[in-house]
Amino acid sequence: MCMISSVDGAIALDGTAGPLGGPTDRELFLHLHRSADAMLVGAATVRAESYHPVAAGQSLFIFSRSGNLGEHHEQLIASPSTRVVSGSVAEVVSTIPANVCLLEGGAVLNGQMLSADLVDEVSLTIAPRLVASQASRIVVGLDVPSNKWELASVCEADGGFLFMRYLRSR
Repeated sequence: MCMISSVDGAIALDGTAGPLGGPTDRELFLHLHRSADAMLVGAATVRAESYHPVAAGQSLFIFSRSGNLGEHHEQLIASPSTRVVSGSVAEVVSTIPANVCLLEGGAVLNGQMLSADLVDEVSLTIAPRLVASQASRIVVGLDVPSNKWELASVCEADGGFLFMRYLRSR
């Protein structure tokens, strides 16, 4: 799972995560995105962040009940790499033929994946901003386990951005 949050826990500024980030955060996200075999993302995130089709050799799994993919709907649907899915995250994930899946949010999908015990690693950027808004947290859900996570690495860059990598405790 790869997410960004402000110091006070907001995952969006003016409706999108992009303005929270800095140059290193963008590079880290792109590195993780390009390194994954498959990306999993909720349709609300696809719409808010104006997702495009992914590179050849990768797959984009968009979880959607409505099928509304926003501004680039036609491009996404036309791409052989895009799969629009719904239903149980555990069932969908069990069908993905990939070694590395990157969960790119949003908060509801993150909660569903955590509830299904399908997240092994969390890459979290803390932006040095206080947003003071009603924006979601990185995880929303009723059945999210309170498992402990082990801090595997932490780094500071770009004037106060913290980059943390957590691994699931076994």
